[in-house]
Amino acid sequence: MTMHGFDELIAQAADDSLSADQRRTLDAHLTLCADCRTLLAIQREMRALLMARPILPVRDLSAAIRATLEAEQPWIDRLNINWRVWSLRVAPVAAAIAVVAVLLIRAVDTTSTSDIAATSTETPASVASALWTGDVSEDTLVTLLLHANPEDALSNYVPEKKEK
Repeated sequence: MTMHGFDELIAQAADDSLSADQRRTLDAHLTLCADCRTLLAIQREMRALLMARPILPVRDLSAAIRATLEAEQPWIDRLNINWRVWSLRVAPVAAAIAVVAVLLIRAVDTTSTSDIAATSTETPASVASALWTGDVSEDTLVTLLLHANPEDALSNYVPEKKEK
C-alpha cells in the first residue's frame, strides 16, 4: 500500500515486536505520513480480529483412519471363497496341462534335433564349433583361435577322425 519502505516495520509494530530503535524510527515517520498511520491502524485491527477468533482443536485423523482400516476385512476374506474346494478342482486340470506341455515340448524337441542333425551333415562344422565340441585337442584349439577364421570349415584345419 505504501511506497515508503516501512511496511515491514508497520507489520512488526502491529505485533508489538519492534526493538526500541525501530520503534523510534517508525514513530518519527508516522508523525509525518498519514498513509502509514492508516496502514498501522488497519494492521492492528486485523490482528485483534484474528486473535479474537477461538482456536478449534484439530481432529486426530490418524486415529480415525486407523480405526476404519482395522474394522475393514482384508480383500481376500471378502471374496468368501472356499479355497480347499477350489484347489481340489483345479489341481487335476493343472496336472493335465503340465502333462500336455511336456509332451508337446518333447515332440518339438525331437523334430528340432532331427532338423539339426540333417543340417549338420549337409554343412561342415565351422572353426567356431571347435570351442564347444570336445573333438579338438587343446594345442589345436589354441592354434585355431590364433590363426583360423571362425567361418571357415573345421576340416580345413583339423583332419577328421576315422570312425572305428
